[in-house]
Amino acid sequence: MEPLQLHQVFSANPQLLNFVYREPQVIAYNRLESRARTEDFTRSLRAEVRDAMWMLTRQWQMGEFEAEDAGSAIDARLLTHENAADRFRIKGGDGQLYTSELPLETIAEREKIKFSLALQVQVAQYFLKLHSSALRSKYEPAYRKAFGLPLANEEAYLGQTDGANLYQALKRRGIDGEKLLKAIADGTLLAKAEIETDDTALITQYCQQLEQWFARQYSQPVTGTDNAWNTQKLSYELDIAAPRQGKEQYVLEARNYSEGQLDWYSFDLAPRTESIALKPEPAHQFKDQTISFLPTAAAFKGMPNPRFWEFEDRQVNFGNLNATTTDQLMLVFAELGLIYGNDWCVIPYPMQVNSLCEIRALVVTDVFGDRTMITASGAGADKDWERWCMFGLSNSGNMGNYNRLFFLPAALSQTLESEPVEKLNFMRDEMTNMIWAIEKTIPDATGKGINGDEAADKTGILPEVIPGSTAPTRYILGTSVPENWIPFLPVHKPGSDQEIYLQRAAMPKLGSPPKEVVKAKGVLLNEVPSPYFINEEEIPYSGTIVTRTWQRTRWYNGETLIWMGRKRTTGRGEGSSNLRFDQIDEK
Repeated sequence: MEPLQLHQVFSANPQLLNFVYREPQVIAYNRLESRARTEDFTRSLRAEVRDAMWMLTRQWQMGEFEAEDAGSAIDARLLTHENAADRFRIKGGDGQLYTSELPLETIAEREKIKFSLALQVQVAQYFLKLHSSALRSKYEPAYRKAFGLPLANEEAYLGQTDGANLYQALKRRGIDGEKLLKAIADGTLLAKAEIETDDTALITQYCQQLEQWFARQYSQPVTGTDNAWNTQKLSYELDIAAPRQGKEQYVLEARNYSEGQLDWYSFDLAPRTESIALKPEPAHQFKDQTISFLPTAAAFKGMPNPRFWEFEDRQVNFGNLNATTTDQLMLVFAELGLIYGNDWCVIPYPMQVNSLCEIRALVVTDVFGDRTMITASGAGADKDWERWCMFGLSNSGNMGNYNRLFFLPAALSQTLESEPVEKLNFMRDEMTNMIWAIEKTIPDATGKGINGDEAADKTGILPEVIPGSTAPTRYILGTSVPENWIPFLPVHKPGSDQEIYLQRAAMPKLGSPPKEVVKAKGVLLNEVPSPYFINEEEIPYSGTIVTRTWQRTRWYNGETLIWMGRKRTTGRGEGSSNLRFDQIDEK
């Protein structure tokens, strides 16, 4: 291009004059890497410090010397006060002595055993097994005549295939073990079975062995009033007490226990006016002691290692915390573990089971000889709304002064639980403004639970078909539900126009006389005579499920315990029974 043309180009584009033109260059970088010339890494792993003053200066720059106290705890002393719980009562009844021979779950949950056909036969067979061959041949016909199985209507075993077969096999030759035990308790067995005088002593011995075996086999209440289940609240009511200074008592209330696992959080501390009387009063068991410990640093998975040269175990990935805008607690806990994790110590303190403990003082001594009094985190004025503690007992109704008590109950760690013998599903039906108690599982004559839906009579649920009718519409007075659906109707509490009870009702039995109604087949809905009430707040919109199961465990003294217990869990939500009245059905 000629100079004149270049001048014209630069005149038309003056911004080109500002460009700086350079010759192309190649830029290269050299990377320096160390190369090991020896296989001995002993010195490298020492992490030697060449300049200690430089390290101290860096610590000063980072503010590590501004800590409040760099001393480590070397001694901790506890001043404790313990007293043993020595009495209990059930549903506000009379006080009874408690000696930890039975776990609290067994005392609260156990109930009178309902004799099934299989259990009646089992008891009778065990009683006959105690006899010698000669005595058994001699008195078995007399036992069968005096304590034979009652003849039952076939409708009693409707839907129970195994139970009906068992009854048909034993109704002529079986012996009722329940009648045997009642006759032994009344002292009438020898007369009813016409036992000869020469055999009286031996048969009496067999009767005692039968009672001992049955008491050892099944744990039952001492009296019929020792049933802790409250039908209105669908939970257990158990109170346990320990003496305190003077004539006062620490009364702990477990008024809403229904989870099947009794622990310290199941109890609330009652006001001081509450007490449980015992006659005679046992000796009080107080224990005040001062204990010295060596504090041990607390450790948990993912905790940063305090040593300079130590590999992390990578058991917890704190970088993978999926925290949302409402997970402040998770973030606070992560910060506590990463920054202040080494500030926590563990002080072991063994407690006797079934004891109530109060930590009255905790003094910690550090390596500098300073002693610090540690107060409870929840201590403070009663009006302080920020007061909080981890394992302290709550006051009943959140009333009364603050307490620092911890209760270690004589409770079970685990039990063996059977399949439900009875299962009851309480369900709300908003379309009919009713509560339905659906017997999902009912007791069978064999002692097991069977499907209540399959055993229920469903005849008459749908309107009968009218043959030969040409009418385009049909009037339906009302429909029905399966026989395992038992209704509960809302009624006013006596003397109140606002509070509501749920009262057990009954559906008419179709195809029967007008006065005959459908009755429940299980124990839960038949143990209370009419009127049967349940508090309305006990059946939420999600419903609730109550089950009866066999429980088996081994206590610390080696004794095996078997009892029938109940458990309450969350339901499956609302439902509809399709119950309708005054309907016009178009064909």
